[in-house]
Amino acid sequence: MNLGEIIAIIATIIFIVIITTIFVLVDCKNIKFVLEKSERIKELINLNSSFYFEKLQSKYYNHQKCSSKRQWDNFLIDDYLIALIDSNEYFYRNIIQSIEKNISTYNRYIYQVSKIKSTVTEEFCDQIKFKYSKFIKYENRVFKSKILHKPQMEVTIYCKVTYTSPAGRNHYWKDQSYNFSELKRYFDHTISLKEQRQTRQYKIKAERAKMTDSLRYDILKRDNFRCQICGSTAQDGVKLHVDHIIPVSKGGETIPSNLRVLCDRCNMGKSDKM
Repeated sequence: MNLGEIIAIIATIIFIVIITTIFVLVDCKNIKFVLEKSERIKELINLNSSFYFEKLQSKYYNHQKCSSKRQWDNFLIDDYLIALIDSNEYFYRNIIQSIEKNISTYNRYIYQVSKIKSTVTEEFCDQIKFKYSKFIKYENRVFKSKILHKPQMEVTIYCKVTYTSPAGRNHYWKDQSYNFSELKRYFDHTISLKEQRQTRQYKIKAERAKMTDSLRYDILKRDNFRCQICGSTAQDGVKLHVDHIIPVSKGGETIPSNLRVLCDRCNMGKSDKM
């Protein structure tokens, strides 16, 4: 390559750089001008300032280590997620509510954006000495660039369980990912289970409260102050209890037909069998 060819290449590069620079400068000048003159873009910018989206991670990781191969074999990841939600209800509720809020807010935002129309006219462009079609082209371009990006509207809950043998030779793992709709479904299921459990505990507490001193005495008197299994009485050195035949925890009621007298030893022996 001779000197003349080198000079020609350099000149071409310089020319391209100059033309590109001029194009960029003109483009920036036009964008700035349209920004100043477009009521549509100003309205969008004002709209943007009135919207706020919740910020949260796109993925959340949970890892459970098993202490034995048997535990790993029997480990159910769906149950693991339920346990996580049960023990961290506020955390997962906040994730769900934030996603739902972002979806609702963004849909409302896009609807408001769609209502913003250009008000520029050819007469206006003649006054500002800017070609109408060119103005519309730049306005659409800038308007599109000013539309807020989609907020976080999806989330992945990643659950992983592992087990490593004592010698460290064998490694086992299994995992499961849950998207937003699956998380919401498991969350609703977990809350339902929790409410059922709380309702059951309340019923048990209420049923136990029905065991008044008067009722307890009536049952002791009915059963002749004698254990209904071994026949012992207080004179034999035992302590007598009024026992639910069908335990309250199993749905038993505090009514005379479900009550009987047991000594402390028989009552404890019965409890070991339940």
